[in-house]
Amino acid sequence: MKKIPFYLIAAVMTVASCTGKTSTATPVTTISEFEADDEHGDGIQRMHEYNFSNEIVVDGKTYTYSIHREASDSLPLVTDDEGTRYTDNIYTLTLSNSSGEVARYRLTKRNFLSYLSPEFQSKGILDGMMCDTTLTGFQFAVSVSLPQSDMVEPLILKVDPKGGMSISRDERSHGAPEDKIQQDDGV
Repeated sequence: MKKIPFYLIAAVMTVASCTGKTSTATPVTTISEFEADDEHGDGIQRMHEYNFSNEIVVDGKTYTYSIHREASDSLPLVTDDEGTRYTDNIYTLTLSNSSGEVARYRLTKRNFLSYLSPEFQSKGILDGMMCDTTLTGFQFAVSVSLPQSDMVEPLILKVDPKGGMSISRDERSHGAPEDKIQQDDGV
């Protein structure tokens, strides 16, 4: 099992996204920002709501993708080794083009369980998603991490605009950004 710091993955993807692959978009890094929600008064840590959208060109066609994150009190709580409790998140990924909405997926950690180690299944939260422009088509880097740590299990979510999605572990080398660019450019 690889445990790779999310900040390293984000840095690599940001640099690698400038390599000119078939899809183009500005990469997004979702930063894990927690706070005890005073509105609830329960001391449970919740991530801030997050919204992002951008255009991406795939096979010569322009699409817009939108990523929405919200903390969900309806999902099981996650408790770390110190006893701090966290809500897990729901991500909504939407793809659209000039004709309208093409696909919409509502994702929770449950969608990724079979790709996670037992520790991340029980103590991890779904905390990051960004378009991975180093890969062709509609592919999104997804992270399940141990809350407020740099321990993450990276995944790839591939979306077919005609319907369906597939999930895989991100087994790519996550070395120094220079190594990643050379690997992606075939140098």
